[in-house]
Amino acid sequence: MNKITAQVETVLKVFLAAVVGMAIANGANVLGFSHWSDWRPYVAAGVAAVLVWAYNFLNPANTAYGVGSK
Repeated sequence: MNKITAQVETVLKVFLAAVVGMAIANGANVLGFSHWSDWRPYVAAGVAAVLVWAYNFLNPANTAYGVGSK
């Protein structure tokens, strides 16, 4: 698996985990998607979680991937 595939997989996992975590914290039925009348806070939580990946990608001191990798 190359670095780009690993990064995309990480972004998707973090996004989905944040959305599910917020749904559980709000008492939403995770499997009952029909009850999600206002989905915007869930997407915002996912985007906030992905910002951590973006910070790591742009951080030159992080050598795992992104700007600082070789």
